[in-house]
Amino acid sequence: MADSEQPIPPAVSPPPATLGELLRTARLSQDLTVEQLSTELRIEAKQLNALEDNRFELIGVPVFIKGYLKQYGSRLGLDVSDLLALYYKQTTLADIQIRPNRAIKLRDERQITSWVFAAVVLVVVVVGLAAWWWNGGSFGTVLPPRVTETPAVTPPPVEDSSPPQARTFAPVVAAPAPAAAETNPPAPAVSAAALETIAPSESDEESADDDAVAAAALSATIPLELVFEQESWAEITDGRGERLLFGLSAAGRNVTVRGEPPFAVVLGNADAVRLTVDGEPYAIPRVGREGNLARFAVDIAGD
Repeated sequence: MADSEQPIPPAVSPPPATLGELLRTARLSQDLTVEQLSTELRIEAKQLNALEDNRFELIGVPVFIKGYLKQYGSRLGLDVSDLLALYYKQTTLADIQIRPNRAIKLRDERQITSWVFAAVVLVVVVVGLAAWWWNGGSFGTVLPPRVTETPAVTPPPVEDSSPPQARTFAPVVAAPAPAAAETNPPAPAVSAAALETIAPSESDEESADDDAVAAAALSATIPLELVFEQESWAEITDGRGERLLFGLSAAGRNVTVRGEPPFAVVLGNADAVRLTVDGEPYAIPRVGREGNLARFAVDIAGD
């Protein structure tokens, strides 16, 4: 009788079998909605739903899938390494090898300045060593010789042995008094308004600094130009994770975007799109296409 009255232990639910179930279970256990997490993480709700539904192909290239997965898992308090292990077991998408068709060189002003400075220092050192070697290995002959002044010797006075003669004195005529020295004319006074026009204002200096910062930021970005010969869907994201272009474009549209490399590009009707990178035509690769859907990356090789 006592054995029959023992309580039945509660059934233990099996652990989630897929990555999406693990994410959804963790979110529901914390009483969170997809919309709340989308606003907090600044990721579109459809991307989070795709992760929970194991529809990774709806997100794009694997680099973005893993990035969203790390943000989502960290917010839910899950182990990111375990999530990535489940993702690698489930996914059939291969990582895109970033191999640009050609190397596009960028001008790095700071690197150029460093090389110029190093070249100048090297030239000075070589010239100094050559001068040292030319003068017999001693810098003493390179320096100008020290000139020592000798005191001038005055000859002794010669005594006049001739008899003294009567000396005549010319009448002394008073010289006219020199005219009074002319005083320098006073310098023209400069008004305060003139000084303000001559000295640069603080606002001009601040605007010059802002223009320099804006020019440096613009030189770090690369322009991408897309010409749509037919209606096509395009998505472009730069290396900072900023989405530069997303949506359907009509035939005849010409779009130019700027961003930092590498770029992740997804084209729906790839054969009807012409791509130009930094002013040079870029051949859209045909490897890894799914029909007319092309997913590829554009990297830029710097100096």
